[in-house]
Amino acid sequence: IILLHTKDRDWYRRILEKTKLKKGFLAFRYDKEIPKYDPDFYVGALRIESLISRLNQADIRGLEKAVDSSIQSLDEFENALSLLFKKFSKCVAVTASILPDETFVEPDRAKARASFKKRISGLDLSASEVRNVGSFAMNCVLSLAEEYDLPFQLMLGVRRPVVGASPPDYAIVGFESKSLLFLLFHRFSGVDFDIFLANRVQSHELTVIAKNYPNVYVSGYWWYVFYPSIIKQFLLERLQMLPRNKMNGFFSDAYVVEWTYAKASMVQLQLSTVLAKMVEEGYYTEELAKSLATDLLIHNPEDLYKL
Repeated sequence: IILLHTKDRDWYRRILEKTKLKKGFLAFRYDKEIPKYDPDFYVGALRIESLISRLNQADIRGLEKAVDSSIQSLDEFENALSLLFKKFSKCVAVTASILPDETFVEPDRAKARASFKKRISGLDLSASEVRNVGSFAMNCVLSLAEEYDLPFQLMLGVRRPVVGASPPDYAIVGFESKSLLFLLFHRFSGVDFDIFLANRVQSHELTVIAKNYPNVYVSGYWWYVFYPSIIKQFLLERLQMLPRNKMNGFFSDAYVVEWTYAKASMVQLQLSTVLAKMVEEGYYTEELAKSLATDLLIHNPEDLYKL
């Protein structure tokens, strides 16, 4: 069916009408020009993790090209990031996939400058030097997200690439119990963090974090947790522990429009099942369950992303 309709320009609209989605996010690579898209339905999110803790010479060259500016120093890198946010100012979010062993500390400009100088020269960095540059870059990105009033989407819970893992994923789930990532939530209290999780192990930890930090939200079910039994687990945990405005009900990570139909149908079924169970057990009235479903699927993401 997909092949039959690849040349039908209105095909995606017909799928979206069936799906009943109101808005879709497009991830824009920082080093690519913004593609043509339907602004009535789609909004943009600036994908930026390769400019943070995995920064290499190719990434720096890509950033130079994106903002038409030379980068030979840490100060010029910081200025280029500012120009990048200006270029993508119509986006409604910044998004990054953070690996389990990537941690961030209070940045030290002098150490970051020395480490960045080695990186720009093509020299290998030690783990601490990588952390110096990554912490500085993350600080810059979050400061700009705060300046532009953009939510910061964090995708957590996978290790990649993993040698020998099956294509196209090349990934497995994973986490580090000593990760300091959550400390960013306090340091950047003016930034709203929306977290997508790919492993079930950290679900309770992140739900507790969202309960304790006013600027932390949890959304959907990403990648290896997009299965009925895990979706139900996440929903029960979040509905029982969090205020109704701290969770968003759907994150598809769909590569093609047809996927959104199947994924949205699955989520709606699991949400209905969980809410019906809560009503049956006397926790909710039917009216409250319906209003919670509307909040999770419509009102909460509208408010968080100012749609």
